Amino acid sequence: MKVRAIIVDDEQHCIETLTWQVGKYVPEIEILEAFNSPAEAMAYLTTHTVDLVFLDVEMPEMSGFDLLNALPEIDFEVIFATAHDEFAIKAFHASAIDYLLKPVNKDLLIAATKKVLEKKKPAILPEQIEILKNALGLTKVQKERIAVPTQEGLHFVKVSEILYCISDSNYTFIHLDSGQKLLVSKTLKEIEAMLPNESFLRIHHSHLINFTKIEKYIRGDGGYVVMDDKKSLSVSRSRKEMLLSKFR
Repeated sequence: MKVRAIIVDDEQHCIETLTWQVGKYVPEIEILEAFNSPAEAMAYLTTHTVDLVFLDVEMPEMSGFDLLNALPEIDFEVIFATAHDEFAIKAFHASAIDYLLKPVNKDLLIAATKKVLEKKKPAILPEQIEILKNALGLTKVQKERIAVPTQEGLHFVKVSEILYCISDSNYTFIHLDSGQKLLVSKTLKEIEAMLPNESFLRIHHSHLINFTKIEKYIRGDGGYVVMDDKKSLSVSRSRKEMLLSKFR
């Protein structure tokens, strides 16, 4: 049985070249679909089963990392594609994640796909992705938007418009400046990992706030904050000092 794969790359000529190379040098892999848009790839991956994704690292709409972060689970193998850059090569080596350099070399393609074909490729761990993002300078601090999965599909949220996030079991409600409330199929911990530490803080096991949107803090055992939309959120005693230190 062939390995089922898709390609996600915003550059059409890269898709065409890789599709041809896979067909010629790794015929055991079948390219089912190819996408210029990560959002379209996301929709496909939530409704189809694939074994392997060839994923571009940097794309205008969203990065390859953002795409993976927005999925409820990663049940396929991933081989990243990146422009030829000595710094990027070192970053991939440091994270121990498989990659292809553009323009793709046939020997590297064969080597990168060999472990997939032999079913010896270990699953990518979140820690590996974080190492790679940091090494490439693609940290969460730099994000202007995050992509989050909702019941309707993928929602792109401006980080600056988030007021606070509230946990609801394995889901999270994201409250925005506009008054809109999004129900996201990610835990609060997962959402916290997507947002910059410089402006977001966990003040309670159920509350993550954008502390640039606090209207006031009311003292108490742990106290509570009043956000710009007048919503009051309790602060746990253990996180009180961390919150107050942000304003000293």
